[in-house]
Amino acid sequence: MKSKHHIALFLALFMLIFAIPRLPVPGIDQTSKLFTFLWLGFAYLVIAANWRKVLQLDREGRRQEEQDRRKRWLEVQRSNKVAQRKVRRLY
Repeated sequence: MKSKHHIALFLALFMLIFAIPRLPVPGIDQTSKLFTFLWLGFAYLVIAANWRKVLQLDREGRRQEEQDRRKRWLEVQRSNKVAQRKVRRLY
């Protein structure tokens, strides 16, 4: 697991899978219908928020790797230019 958001996402999915068969049927009365829809809505919000955060962490990691790769490339280019100048001075 990379972060607390991964753990929260998996726990929320497990709770949803575990709770769906135990939720009251929405056709019985108004109170159970309201509870069922509110609980499912809240579970959806928790899962969506953690999923979004997990994807954002992945994007930030890829962005950081790309930035590091570009810095290394730039350093190599600069060192090549310095080496070429030294060779030109020798001749």
